[in-house]
Amino acid sequence: MSNSAGIKKAMWILGSIVAGELALAVLTTIAQEVIFDGIGYNESPFWELLAGGILTVLAAIGAGWIARKIIRNRRLVVPLGITVLILIESYYLVFIRGSDQPLWFEMLAVLSLIFGIWFGFYLPDLNHAISIKEQKERV
Repeated sequence: MSNSAGIKKAMWILGSIVAGELALAVLTTIAQEVIFDGIGYNESPFWELLAGGILTVLAAIGAGWIARKIIRNRRLVVPLGITVLILIESYYLVFIRGSDQPLWFEMLAVLSLIFGIWFGFYLPDLNHAISIKEQKERV
């Protein structure tokens, strides 16, 4: 592989990570702040926590899917890079800045974001596998 091809590949990977993280920020903001005017364990009723949690996972799935559409192939480093950014941001928000939410609530939110990113990133593979299975059943 030539040096310029390696740089081009690295830029696509970096762009996919950045776009996935930006999509995650925008989509989770819509899910939590725009639709519900903020979600918090101590402030939100149960139905808002449930609906906001579901929408947050869906936002993460969408962000993972967007990252995959940009990179167009399986590169483990892309969802891994987004996961690292989620962990760094969460560590900062919970332990450095401080949070008034229970730690288990914050960790559940982090895990739901990570799950959503990975699921969304590999969703095209799942769709492809289902399509192949349906084609085999027709034969």
